[in-house]
Amino acid sequence: MLYSHHATAPAPLPHRIRFEDGSTRTDASTFTAAELERAGYTGPYERPECDSTTETVDWDGTQFLVRAYTFDELQAQYAKVRQQRIALLKASDWTQISDYDLGADRDAWAAYRQALRDLADAPNPFDITWPQPPA
Repeated sequence: MLYSHHATAPAPLPHRIRFEDGSTRTDASTFTAAELERAGYTGPYERPECDSTTETVDWDGTQFLVRAYTFDELQAQYAKVRQQRIALLKASDWTQISDYDLGADRDAWAAYRQALRDLADAPNPFDITWPQPPA
């Protein structure tokens, strides 16, 4: 179960809660709704399901809201994916130098690098399955 503490995004209850009288307890199963409320907690809340390819879940201080990604959010995430992809390609450039003997692994590295380049066509920058480099 998720609880909001003073309107922050809901999260599981912490291991220890301090009550208004200064006492603390660690067994969440013993907390009453009134005690949680006096300690600044509201809830419980359940995070709603959403289509992660097009939507995200926000917290407005009182409730969860499902909304579509904005154009700017998509562009910013595509930029992050691009930066990571470029870094991984640069880190594996050495595998394509003809003077370096990779033997049979050369094709595996070429396939890995192609899979990285193919990420440029990913439909959802928030749902990337990154290829793994050859062992």
